[in-house]
Amino acid sequence: MTTTPLPYTDDVEVREPDEDEHIRRCIDSLLRTNEMTFDLYRHGYRATHAKSHGILRGHLEVHDDLPPELAQGLFATPGRLPVVARIATETGQLDDDRKPNARGLSLKVFGVRGESLHPDDPAHDVQDFLFNTLPVLPPGTAQKFMEITEIRERHFSDPDAIAAEIAARPDGEALSAFDRLAVLHPVANAFYTQGAFRYGDHVAKIALYPGTAEQEALASEEYSGADRRGILSDLLDTWATDRETVFDVRVQLRTDAETMPVEDAGVDWPQEQSPYRSVATVRLPAQDPYSPARRVFADDRLAFRPWHGLAAHRPLGSVNRLRRQAYWEMGGQRFALNAVKGTEMRSADELPD
Repeated sequence: MTTTPLPYTDDVEVREPDEDEHIRRCIDSLLRTNEMTFDLYRHGYRATHAKSHGILRGHLEVHDDLPPELAQGLFATPGRLPVVARIATETGQLDDDRKPNARGLSLKVFGVRGESLHPDDPAHDVQDFLFNTLPVLPPGTAQKFMEITEIRERHFSDPDAIAAEIAARPDGEALSAFDRLAVLHPVANAFYTQGAFRYGDHVAKIALYPGTAEQEALASEEYSGADRRGILSDLLDTWATDRETVFDVRVQLRTDAETMPVEDAGVDWPQEQSPYRSVATVRLPAQDPYSPARRVFADDRLAFRPWHGLAAHRPLGSVNRLRRQAYWEMGGQRFALNAVKGTEMRSADELPD
């Protein structure tokens, strides 16, 4: 076993056969599903992570004296960068908070320096990261993601039929992993990028871990049908109004090509081979996490896109290649359905109080 991080090269990615077709079919299915969701709620929501629980403003503090393999990309220089974070539930509908599911945390980091993936973008000094409470993305390839998306579209109004068709697949147990996650306080979760990303000279996955003992202790309590339908939003509101929220930013470097594949985001990289190592801290001071103005701004006008950022943190693998076009088209559809102009934030100060 080697603990030396493998270098990034362009050939770490290998495209799937018929990948362009799979991506197109997946996006088309998502767009049709979004239209059905609009008909249900008379409002356009994100195709995934539709239900917000709160959006917070704060800072990311890059640690001093990182070793060279960790001092990469936006983490290369110690300092303090403004951030905006959104916490939400995974699916594209406004699900009951008490239902076991994955939760997401999206992070915008402002004032980053380096070569941009989109140098013509006026907001080219902004880096978006998207995290999820499961370390892996169960449909870990573009083809599988397409297949699951089409199942969800076929049985849009029948969750039992969706579950049954997925369960009948040979990989059904793995694909239903979100349904077995505990319902925890939003700030007690760890969040993961799931897929691989370029990390400067290397390849890595990135995670956020609860940054205080008080947040970690919240994981001892699980929530169920005895609680309110909107329990997660209630919990986050009570917590964030009175307390600072802290997350430890950690990086898992790719050290083995066999056990740490880039193309399948459904494979969990062994932490005994490469543990997550701390590189920065996110601090979100006490604030109102979901005021009416924030709700409208975050849910209707704001987009987080994994391909919005630095070349040093280029998304890798087939699911990330799917996300490149999907997030752009789905964001445009959401803005059109709600008759609003999307915003590309240039500063954390643009987030309403």
